[in-house]
Amino acid sequence: MDGKNEPKTVSDVLQRADIALDHYDDIFSDFDPSPIEKRLLSEDFTYELRRRYAARGKGEFVVNFTLPKAVRSEKTEALIKKRIKEHFKTRVREIERKAREKADNGTHRLLAGVLLTVALFLFPQLEVVPILTIISVLIWYSLWSGLENVLEASSILERKKAFAEKFMKAEYNFFSEEDVIQSMQKLRGTEIYSKTDTEKPEQMQAQKPV
Repeated sequence: MDGKNEPKTVSDVLQRADIALDHYDDIFSDFDPSPIEKRLLSEDFTYELRRRYAARGKGEFVVNFTLPKAVRSEKTEALIKKRIKEHFKTRVREIERKAREKADNGTHRLLAGVLLTVALFLFPQLEVVPILTIISVLIWYSLWSGLENVLEASSILERKKAFAEKFMKAEYNFFSEEDVIQSMQKLRGTEIYSKTDTEKPEQMQAQKPV
């Protein structure tokens, strides 16, 4: 592991083992034989990312992968980091497009509802029972569905976009699982030694004759 970022506690080591991989292929779709630069990410992988980081709303995301040292390649890992960021960049654009469509659709429906309402006031002859019933239903549907689309575009989709942007800007790191295990064993041994060393004076004081 990098000496300047050497973990100080077992908790630090565990934070470096967010997602354990057997191979780089675990990140990608089994049905896409494309090169890494263009290969689709696995739906299981992206779901697991979202699930694990859903509660981490504040701050920047740091995603750590562990896998066997024997299969690691710095060149491959650099390509994977770039591919993951590109995936979420595309996701952000898709959400932005969908938000614009929702907002436009909602605005048009709200406008249609308002125009129908105005038409009822301008043309009293429309207030006969069958026509009034139909127009009332159309007004209700236009206003309600329009408002729903506008709110979804401004709140739900904006939250999804912000979440995807965090993954787009996230820091992705790869660690060898052997190094993680070795660091954990080393730190656990140090913690046990420190605990024992602290307990010795207490035991000696307890055994000291009065």
